[in-house]
Amino acid sequence: MKQEKSRVNIEQQSIEERIETVKRNMIYVTSDIHGCYDALQKLLDTIKFSDTDTLYIVGDVIDRGPTSLETLYFVRNTKNIKLLLGNHEEFLLECFKTIWKKEKSFVSLDVWLQHGGEETYQKFLQLSKEEQKEMVEYLSSCPVYQILDHEQTKKVVLVHAGIKPNSLAATWEELLGQQQRNTLLWVKEEFLCQPFEVVPEGRLIFGHTPTCEIQRIRKEHRRCGIVWKDGKRWGIDGGYLFGGHLICLRLDDWKEYYI
Repeated sequence: MKQEKSRVNIEQQSIEERIETVKRNMIYVTSDIHGCYDALQKLLDTIKFSDTDTLYIVGDVIDRGPTSLETLYFVRNTKNIKLLLGNHEEFLLECFKTIWKKEKSFVSLDVWLQHGGEETYQKFLQLSKEEQKEMVEYLSSCPVYQILDHEQTKKVVLVHAGIKPNSLAATWEELLGQQQRNTLLWVKEEFLCQPFEVVPEGRLIFGHTPTCEIQRIRKEHRRCGIVWKDGKRWGIDGGYLFGGHLICLRLDDWKEYYI
């Protein structure tokens, strides 16, 4: 009797729900959480994130939001969440390099604080020296880009801000190897306003610039806060802290989630 009831319940599920029930080892990508721990937890609940899944975050876990360090600790301590560096993590690394080692940095503490780093900075100072060192070592180990194999698009490239296109590069590895670190973390108009003419097959997923701002820069009129799609490049910073959405893509079938 119990088996029969179970079978009936499954049959009553929609096709999508049944697919969700059996899917495992899914790969997801999101970006620009900006210290919003509760939003990240809501996202994980929404996608039914499991121990067999993997979530890539293409930078900017910290700053601007109310719970930057809590979010960063959670990401660091969750083995199947992979963080790529964003410009805000770079702010932290560069500023503490200056504070500890007295080395020159391309950004000052004032610039970081002006860009939403006040809460992160103050809470980071409250950590022990050992905890600070461990977190800096973790962030220093995070890559600035990731290239994934994909059944449909051949390759999926994850990067925080974007790249400077070069139509002569034959592979993504070659193309990304030509990029300056600052470009991968900071580029904006130079990436967004030029035709994205690259040879390698695949799709580049980036954050950094909210999709509404992309439209302003490019003088477009599309719906704000959703995935921005332009051929091989897709923007997924929905501007959550500015009244938009936290966006997540499931790379296996390109399903979009919005928080």
